[in-house]
Formats: sequence, structure tokens, C-alpha cells
Amino acid sequence: MNDVNNFRSKGPELLVELAQHTACTVSEIIHVEPALAEQIGEAVANHMMQVWGGQNVYFPMGMIWKVSLRDREIFNEFNGKNHHDLARKFGVSIQWIYSVVKRIRKEELDRLQGKLFDNESE
Repeated sequence: MNDVNNFRSKGPELLVELAQHTACTVSEIIHVEPALAEQIGEAVANHMMQVWGGQNVYFPMGMIWKVSLRDREIFNEFNGKNHHDLARKFGVSIQWIYSVVKRIRKEELDRLQGKLFDNESE
């Protein structure tokens, strides 16, 4: 029995699924041979086992990250005249579109210009 089949048959379900999902993602992103992708997946699963083995680990749904990506997409698509279209497309209010654009524009300006004073507030 080779290492891949041994890992699948004896590994805990979570680690096996982690290895499989990692292999799939690696294949999609960098287009490697399936055998190499499986080796990478197993290496990641083994590393996670060594780092977090025996602990309860919670994987958040990532809503803040998803919302942040959505807001960045809104900002990138905003052209100054398409508030209504963006609100409809993303399922939010027009006021929300205004607030997203304002907030991200400020973040961009702060990032590009920096703050003049340490105690400068929003």
C-alpha cells in the first residue's frame, strides 16, 4: 500500500479532507501533477497535526473577510454615477454604497499620504 492510500485509510477524517482540499487547491492554482498535489496536501495536513494536534480549532466563516472583499469590489467598480446599479448588484442600500466608497477612499488616502500626527483621529 503506498503512502497516499495509507494516509487516506488511517488518517482522521478532518486531516484527510484537509489534505484533499489542499491538493485540489494546489492543482487549481499552480497546475501541478496530481501526485505532487497530493504530497503537498498531506504535508500541510501533517504540519497542521504537529502544530495544532490535540487542540480544538475553530474555523470562522470568514464573514468579515468576505464583506471586506465585497466592499473593495464595490469601491473598484464605483464610477461616481453607478450607486443605484451597485446597490442592486450587491444587495445593499444606496446609503451603504456611499459609506463604503467614503470609507475606502479615506483608507486609500491615509495609506498613500500617511497621518501627519500620531494622535490624528478619524
